Amino acid sequence: MKTVSIIIPVYNRANLVPRTLKTVVEQTYRPLQVILVDNMSTDDSLVVLNQFKIDNNGPDLEVVVAQERQQTASAARNRGMQFATGDYLMFFDSDDLMERRLVQKYVDAFESSPQQADVIICRRNQINDIGEKTAMPLFKKDLVANHILHSVLATQAFCARHDFIRNIEWNNNISHWNDFEYGLRVLLAKPVIGYLEGKPRVDVIYGGENSITGTNFSSNHGKWEVALRTMVLDIKNSSLINKQRYYDLLYYRLLVLAAQYQREGHPEYAKPTAQKAYSVLNRKWSYHMVIPRLFKRIVQGKRGSARIARWIIK
Repeated sequence: MKTVSIIIPVYNRANLVPRTLKTVVEQTYRPLQVILVDNMSTDDSLVVLNQFKIDNNGPDLEVVVAQERQQTASAARNRGMQFATGDYLMFFDSDDLMERRLVQKYVDAFESSPQQADVIICRRNQINDIGEKTAMPLFKKDLVANHILHSVLATQAFCARHDFIRNIEWNNNISHWNDFEYGLRVLLAKPVIGYLEGKPRVDVIYGGENSITGTNFSSNHGKWEVALRTMVLDIKNSSLINKQRYYDLLYYRLLVLAAQYQREGHPEYAKPTAQKAYSVLNRKWSYHMVIPRLFKRIVQGKRGSARIARWIIK
């Protein structure tokens, strides 16, 4: 039987991680290796993790508890990768939930893949801070562009063949949107992709006072931009053709970030951020006409802006 390693970084999640771990224990697939990396929590998270190991460690469910002193989820995930022995590797967050057949479905997809897939992508539900659930689409074409627009390879949305992903380290210097940047580099490594069809099998919890990345974008002004700047360099160093298209898509995401700052009542952040995006995007007359309107749409909370951006940025 193939073993699946699941890496979960934990920082001050003593009250939330038991819910996540319950969905791990309830997985129908065995054997599993669960690697829990405490990121120097100041609450009882480490106590909770050690108790989980005492209660659940066994022949078909190996539980590893480790610590990482550098306080970023990226560093914690890299630490977890040092312990991973599974044939397949998953990353997960400490406040999200797995459907009970998620791991089994991943293994089935790998085993039935005619081209020996390196990465399997699943659908996920996005749940906001008032409990509204939205099923995210499963993109199968133009994946780099769609990842830039929709985070196709978010932390919870894929499983990888260990021998493919072992050398793709997380960037320890990125504290926010680290999976956004990591997912781009995974795609730039040109994996063979497979998909879990059907219903979403992961619930991703966004927002709320316990969110790892804060309750809003403005509270972490400047940190999101680090990921976007790094992604520009990732594209520059890649073998992609038509790189300018992907640069433009990234600057569109910068414009979306500016609109979020504006919606949250921080024009002092929104204005300079939008100006940086305009400085690149306004070089084409078609962008010059449409991009300001997209900014207004996003500020107003209207849907469909990413679809329009993908249509004009070619």
